[in-house]
Amino acid sequence: MLINKQPEKPTEQVNQSVSKDEIEKIVHKKASALATSVELKIKQQTENQTNVINKKLDTMLFPKNVSFPQPKKIAFFGFKFLRTSVVIFILSLAVFWSLVMNIKQMENYQVLKTQNNQLTEYIQYLGKTEKEKSKKVK
Repeated sequence: MLINKQPEKPTEQVNQSVSKDEIEKIVHKKASALATSVELKIKQQTENQTNVINKKLDTMLFPKNVSFPQPKKIAFFGFKFLRTSVVIFILSLAVFWSLVMNIKQMENYQVLKTQNNQLTEYIQYLGKTEKEKSKKVK
């Protein structure tokens, strides 16, 4: 059998007054306790996560203490230059030389073109004079 028990009603009413300072102290105390517990939980979670990450990193096959090779240098006249810088400089000189030669070739092309035009005009002139001579001879 189940017995239904209803809560008893207090017969006396407690009428205590609490000051504002006491309420603030209680709230401050409870808030501090809550903040401390939240801080501890966050700290535990971050420690757990860092432990998990460290374990995962340890299981990965990364070589430890990897050092990058030193850049190769070339010495000219007592000065040291990076090999890539020297290669880039040489390539830029080759491009500049090619450009200069291309411009010079364009000038030569213009000169040859004018000479060709002059020669064709002269050949046409000679052809006309030969035709005129052959007409006069007949």
